[in-house]
Amino acid sequence: MKLILEANEKVINERILAILELGLLTALSNNVISIEECEGYLFNPYIMKLLNKNKINTEIINIIHEGCELEDIQSLLPDKLTENIERLNKKCLKILEILEKPEFPIDKLIEKSK
Repeated sequence: MKLILEANEKVINERILAILELGLLTALSNNVISIEECEGYLFNPYIMKLLNKNKINTEIINIIHEGCELEDIQSLLPDKLTENIERLNKKCLKILEILEKPEFPIDKLIEKSK
């Protein structure tokens, strides 16, 4: 199965990204996934470049940028890792509060591949 998420409205894209960030950070803070897994899914320079190109909210991109630095924090300042994850988690929640909410119903985000 090939999973493709597709949203054509900027507001929906931004909310989905903020929700993905929040989910990754929550799972990371509960030691359910690793920093490397977070980097594989979202917290990497390729994603940052793609989102910048598509003019996604800079706060969302900043969280991804800071997520890219978590591995450095883990190795250099391990006692600050939890604090940084929680700070990013709070930033995600604040962004979700501020972002425009889409009108429902919206198109299905996940569809059966053709």
